[in-house]
Amino acid sequence: MFARRKASTSTASEDETVALKTSPPLPRFARAADVLAAVFFLVGTIALVTPGMEFHLGFVHLSMRSAWRPYLWALLVLLIRNWLVPKPASLDWLMRRANGPLPFEERRLFGEGLTWPQRIARLLLLVLVFGAMTVALTWPQVRHLDSVPDMGDPLFSIWRIAWVSHQIVRDPARLFHGNMFHPEPLTLTYSDSVIVPALMSAPLFWLGVHPVLVYNLLLLSGFVFSGVTMFLLARALTGRIEAGLIAGAIFAFYPYRYEHYPHLELVMTMWMPLTLWALHRTIASARLRDGLATGLTFALQMLSSLYYGLFLAVYLVPLGGALWLARGRPRRPLLMLGAGAALAVVLVSPVIYAYTANRAMVGDRGVPAVQFYSAEGPDYLKPHFRSLIYGRWAEGGNPERQLFPRVMPVALTAVALWPPLSVARIAYTLALIVALDGSFGLNGGYYPLLYSYVGPYRGLRAPSRFSILVGVTLAVLAAYGVTRLLERRRRHAPMVTAVLLGLILFEAMPRMPLERVWPAPPPIYASIAAEPAAVIAEFPMPTAPLGYYFDTRYLYFSTFHWHPLVNGNSGYFPKSYEEMTERERDFPSDEAVDYLRRRRVDYVSVHGAFYDPATFRRIVSALDGRQDMTLVVAAPWEGSESRLYRLAR
Repeated sequence: MFARRKASTSTASEDETVALKTSPPLPRFARAADVLAAVFFLVGTIALVTPGMEFHLGFVHLSMRSAWRPYLWALLVLLIRNWLVPKPASLDWLMRRANGPLPFEERRLFGEGLTWPQRIARLLLLVLVFGAMTVALTWPQVRHLDSVPDMGDPLFSIWRIAWVSHQIVRDPARLFHGNMFHPEPLTLTYSDSVIVPALMSAPLFWLGVHPVLVYNLLLLSGFVFSGVTMFLLARALTGRIEAGLIAGAIFAFYPYRYEHYPHLELVMTMWMPLTLWALHRTIASARLRDGLATGLTFALQMLSSLYYGLFLAVYLVPLGGALWLARGRPRRPLLMLGAGAALAVVLVSPVIYAYTANRAMVGDRGVPAVQFYSAEGPDYLKPHFRSLIYGRWAEGGNPERQLFPRVMPVALTAVALWPPLSVARIAYTLALIVALDGSFGLNGGYYPLLYSYVGPYRGLRAPSRFSILVGVTLAVLAAYGVTRLLERRRRHAPMVTAVLLGLILFEAMPRMPLERVWPAPPPIYASIAAEPAAVIAEFPMPTAPLGYYFDTRYLYFSTFHWHPLVNGNSGYFPKSYEEMTERERDFPSDEAVDYLRRRRVDYVSVHGAFYDPATFRRIVSALDGRQDMTLVVAAPWEGSESRLYRLAR
């Protein structure tokens, strides 16, 4: 169907097309087969995004629980139809514009003749625009940069980025050996190591900026830069600034981002649009620098979020494959992408090596956990409680599976997908199907194969996070939808743009409950500053897996002193930690204290602010009465007292 087209380094423009050959009239049988295949495809899609369908017609019982059976029927009908009537090909009308050529719609993919100062000025302007949107929509957070959504994952992320900035300049060879879960090795690999976000924030740590402020500035930058990079991609594809603004706003404030607001790495999505931009350029131009840019931006995304890197690798296959086929399967772009892949491997290999070295310890995610965090169709109709507009319907949603994309992105995508189509729209439609199915995880079509046969995917707990790429695709397709609307309403383009942008931002308004973080830890740690290798056990300790997040506050405290801790928090908990929390249930009994001694603990801290007063008094009295515990310092903190004891060996 596509005429072969040699990859060109010339500027991609609005009139770049794939020629479509003139075809004979379509027989009625073939037209009926096309319609039947479309019906099967529609039924499969409905089954994909809903719990399924069930009908009772008299004695006939029809049930459709899986999307793949109607998809297979659709494929079979199309194969038979195209074997019997090969020309014109099935659904050819979708790709025709009055029997004319099929446009690529990569309108400003290459340079506009701007000088470097002009490019920098435009980039700064974009940062200001999306920065202003971010301030407006996250105003409670901007007003309270000393606060976080909760005392779990945000404190853990503060520890991660602070640890990398601390260790990278002191002992980079031991970067992955965090100071938690002592004496376990490679503890930074128990979760995402967020290397790139940590390096982005490192200068602020080195300048002495408070860790909570650094974290919040970094978190908000994920909104801003994601909007900026999506603008650049959408502008390159559509050629319109208005479409770039709309797409950038959709992606910057996509609802998934609010659901994962406490998860720093899941907000750092700014490299995805740049990877797609570089991919388009590589396939269109076959230039080495574009191939290397694809590999570089992919590696940056992988090193910002391992989840997203693995998901993006899958997403690029249908998107890049469709673009490549449309250009006549040229060989040179594949070579350039191969060079980019080699660069990505070089950049991520130190991190992959560390995770591989700890593979035996961490192991795979079990099927029950992966199944629970695999989305189902109704999850895309369930908003998150942080949505100010739709949050009232959030009740009954599952964690990490409240994936409602809001109305405006879907409506603009529908406008974009109304025929006639283009190469880019078809490619992103295929990518949307792959992203949507990927978010269904073990409920989907291909993810069970990834889980079974591709090792890294067995380490991922939440396939539903694939839905961020649904957001990427909706933003791109929405840009095409905006372009189509504005081309039909040229005289009213500013008003239409303002209305659409206003509706998108209105839908994106969040609820942002926050908790203030302590500006400083208890002052007791200063008394052992001269003993940087001294091991500390912090109390109270959590007593059940669901309470393990409690130790994140001790990780936060450790960013002020960096002593090794037997406490810790991560996506994985070693056996030694689980054993310790079990043994310390009756602390400070003889058995509990003896266990700490065997774990080579030097100091024990107890924090009255985290106990009820009666329990704290009982524990302090017991510790003061022990011969093997020596009080080093007691200091007031947060309306109570924190005490540090030396444990005799």
